[in-house]
Amino acid sequence: MKKLVLIFSFVLAFGYNIEQFVTCKDVKNLTPVNITKNFTTNDKKVFAFTYFKNIKENKTIDFIWEKDVNGSWKIYADIKLPIFSGYRWRTYSYITIRPYFKGKWRVSLFDGNKTVDSIIFNISNSKKEF
Repeated sequence: MKKLVLIFSFVLAFGYNIEQFVTCKDVKNLTPVNITKNFTTNDKKVFAFTYFKNIKENKTIDFIWEKDVNGSWKIYADIKLPIFSGYRWRTYSYITIRPYFKGKWRVSLFDGNKTVDSIIFNISNSKKEF
């Protein structure tokens, strides 16, 4: 019952509910592949995938990509993407991994100026770099 109330509250607050928000190594046919929070510099990209349901109105959402630099989050990218009213909508954003991207990262989903959800993930050296 508590879960039902929480989902209902979320739909009222944002006009949709989030079925899935994950980081992964790829997206194929609008489905996340290799869901993880740990990446290496050998991985080509980090994807943030979101699956919305019960969208009440057209909106623009933001994927905010940030890196932890000496204990402070620094914005790397702000990607604005549309979601459209209807039963479901799947979308994703990604960053291309560079050799100097090692460290702690965060990707956040924003609706206007409100944080909907965040994922913290890591990019480490590839095994070949040791």
